Amino acid sequence: MKQLFFTAGALFLLMIYPLNAQVKHSHEVVLGSLQLKDKNNLGMVFSGAQLEYRYGAQWKINTHEITYQPQLGFGLAWNRGMIGGQIHIAPVNITWTMPFYEHNRHSIRGGANFITDYNYQLTQLHDGTMFYTAELGISPVIQYGYQGDNKRNNVGLQNSIFGFSSHRQGYDPYEFLFTWKEFVIYPHRDLKFGSFNRYNHTTVSFEFIPNIAKKHSIVYEFDYLGFYRGNRFYRINHNLIWRIAL
Repeated sequence: MKQLFFTAGALFLLMIYPLNAQVKHSHEVVLGSLQLKDKNNLGMVFSGAQLEYRYGAQWKINTHEITYQPQLGFGLAWNRGMIGGQIHIAPVNITWTMPFYEHNRHSIRGGANFITDYNYQLTQLHDGTMFYTAELGISPVIQYGYQGDNKRNNVGLQNSIFGFSSHRQGYDPYEFLFTWKEFVIYPHRDLKFGSFNRYNHTTVSFEFIPNIAKKHSIVYEFDYLGFYRGNRFYRINHNLIWRIAL
C-alpha cells in the first residue's frame, strides 16, 4: 500500500512542479443516468439521474501528457417509490499518456491512470445509515484520435487491473451514522488489495470536437464500477458531457 501512495505522491508532485510544461485547463458538466444495485439494499436496482462537475489540468512535457481531474457528483434514484441518493467523489484522478503511433490523421496514445474513487449512498431502506465503496486503483489507458478538417474524434478506454478496495458490509438500524467518519475514516479502515477477484472499474468514452478553434466538445461516457466480495455492489453511469478547454 505504501508503494501505491508513493507512486500517487510522485505523480502529484510532478504535476505541481512541472518543468517546461505547457498547461491547459478544462471544465466539464456531466449529466448522466444512474443505476445502483447493492446487496445491502436487498439487491434492488435504484435508477435515476446524476449531475457531476469535473475540473481538469493537463501538463504536456515533450510528448508526455499528465492530466489531473478531480470529480464531484450527486445522484438521485428510485425503486418502488423509495428514494436513494448518492455522492460521488474522486479527489485524486491522475492520467499519464505517451504516443505509441502517429500517422497521417490517426494517433494512438497509451499510459496509466491512478484514481481514488468514493461512492456514498443513502436509501429509505436504512434510515440514517450510509453505505460506501472506496477504490484506490491503477488502470491502463488507451486513447485513439482521428484529426479531421478542424474537427477531431477521440475514443478512450481504461480498465482497472489492481488496487485497494472496500465496501460497507452491514448496518446498525438503531444508530444515525451520517458523520464525518463515514466519509473519511471508515472507507479506508478495511481496504483490501486485489484485482478482478475483488472489483472492476471500466470507463469507455467517445468525444466529438466539432470545431477545434472554439475548444468545445461533446462526450459520451460509459462508466461501470463493481465490487464482488461480500455484499455485491455495482454502479453504472451513461454520461453526456459538455467540455470546454481553456
